[in-house]
Amino acid sequence: MKRQSDGPSRLLIIRLSSLGDVILAALLVRSLKNRYPKSAIDFLTREPYRPLLKAFPNLKDTWALERGCASRRQLVKELVHRQYDAVIDLQNNLRSRALTARLSPARVFRYHRPRLNRWLRINMPDSRPRLAVTPPVALGYLKAAGGLDVADDSAGLELQPPMDWVAAAAESIGDYKRAAGLPLDSPTLIATPGARHATKIWLPGRWSEMLTLAYNAGWQSQIIVGSPADAALGDEIQSQLNHPILNLTGKTNLEQLTGIIASAAVFVGSDSGPMHLAAGVGTPVVAIFGPTVPEFGFAPFRCRSVIVQIGGLNCRPCHPHGPKRCPLGHFRCMSDISVPQVLAALHQAAPLPSRKNAAVEVE
Repeated sequence: MKRQSDGPSRLLIIRLSSLGDVILAALLVRSLKNRYPKSAIDFLTREPYRPLLKAFPNLKDTWALERGCASRRQLVKELVHRQYDAVIDLQNNLRSRALTARLSPARVFRYHRPRLNRWLRINMPDSRPRLAVTPPVALGYLKAAGGLDVADDSAGLELQPPMDWVAAAAESIGDYKRAAGLPLDSPTLIATPGARHATKIWLPGRWSEMLTLAYNAGWQSQIIVGSPADAALGDEIQSQLNHPILNLTGKTNLEQLTGIIASAAVFVGSDSGPMHLAAGVGTPVVAIFGPTVPEFGFAPFRCRSVIVQIGGLNCRPCHPHGPKRCPLGHFRCMSDISVPQVLAALHQAAPLPSRKNAAVEVE
């Protein structure tokens, strides 16, 4: 291993997907840099998530795993040339293992998901009271690299979006506020009603009612964001509102989404990548959990947050990520979440006119 006098000279972190998992690696990146300030830390992910790595201030080079054999062969060639002293494989699947083997690093560290704990929570409800609560995934990543003597600094994810991302978002939000006749200093609520997994989506009618009541309570600047797959849902919610909102579902790239969330006063959404993005940039979070549970390790990490969920459901959790449909057909984990619950969480996470710290669970 080629080393500096005080540690490895070049490290590679591999986390290919998904958005939230990549974001949660920010603590590990910072901890490695704190421990080895002269080391070059590189990061490999999939192309859709690579732009976000610009918000990781401690990275040297970033790499993207693209489709196509030719591009992947070229990627491996370039990574081999880097001669990494150590690889930290946070993905830990067949593809990342095969890639790591090609690089022949002196040391390899791998993250191991708490699969048994999650399986027992899902399939053995009676065992839940006796199960240990797994640490947050961000801390699990730190543990995976324990052989490198990294330490937890007790801070959050602390993403740092480039200033031009934030400036562009502020300009867009300002244009919306002027068109809606709102004061430019009015606080903005960001909502992400959609989700990659259908059972993580709160009922559209509840979203519309919550946004209306929030508007009446003082949250008059409201923005809906989401992926292109969420566009129809965003349009449906907007059609049920009698006040102006900025509907950006399907209209933002990752840089724009990051800037907008970083410019908001509060974020309301499901257990999703954007929720972790909000936690990463320090925006207070209201997180709506349905088929998944915070005990999986994906609660908003070290930020002002309020979790809304229904306790006492024997069928919950039912899936590590959220199934396509409710296995029992009643969808109570989401349909039982009321508008007053989410509103109460909103007022706790970011009360108006002055916002205070909160870390409360509403059930």
